[in-house]
Amino acid sequence: MYQYLVGIAIMFVAWALLFFIRKDLRKPMVWSGGFYIIIITLGFFFYFFIPNDIARSITPGYWTPHTLFNLGQKTGGYAIEDVLFMFLAGGIATALYEFFFRKKITKRRVGHFKRKYAFLFGVLGTIIFHQLFYLNDIYLLVTFNFFGALAIIIQRKDLFFHSILGGLLFLCIYVFMFMVFKQIYPDFLNTMYQLQLTSGIVFWGIPFEEYLFALTFGMLWAPIYEYEHRYKDN
Repeated sequence: MYQYLVGIAIMFVAWALLFFIRKDLRKPMVWSGGFYIIIITLGFFFYFFIPNDIARSITPGYWTPHTLFNLGQKTGGYAIEDVLFMFLAGGIATALYEFFFRKKITKRRVGHFKRKYAFLFGVLGTIIFHQLFYLNDIYLLVTFNFFGALAIIIQRKDLFFHSILGGLLFLCIYVFMFMVFKQIYPDFLNTMYQLQLTSGIVFWGIPFEEYLFALTFGMLWAPIYEYEHRYKDN
């Protein structure tokens, strides 16, 4: 019943290690986690209230985890565990590049570009993709991440490697955490996922869509603190 919460606990261990080892990254981690909650919450409510004959839902479109107070089913995919996931994932993705490559974020300002273009580009790309293909909602998250990251790279070419390597690092950490989760709940694919609604492709016991999400999320969120504050890494 508490599988999702156990997965969150595994993520918290990774987040806590980064948070306590790198004191200089604590503010970016907290900021990025909170910012991700705001962005996805706004996107969820906007998407949920669009008139449509099909019931709106985010997570139940491809998996149906048990959530505290059954909020996930009542809201269509927004539960306490989802908020915790957003906060922890945002913080982890933001810190990995600096942690592994021993970089530090400087407060030296860079350029005078429109910072919100990454999210505007992400939203527009998602809307177009949705109208063309109308696939499962997990692909909307992947599309938003990809186009948002693309906008960052176009505006801040100095963040190219930060974005790509940040995406790969988050993918590796995400897969590792999934592997740990699999050891605890080896039957999670059968009990939590609806693979018939996605590609159905599974690598190492993990749905292909989870790889896509992790890679693109890391590409967008690894450089997001520097992008929004116009900072650089040294």
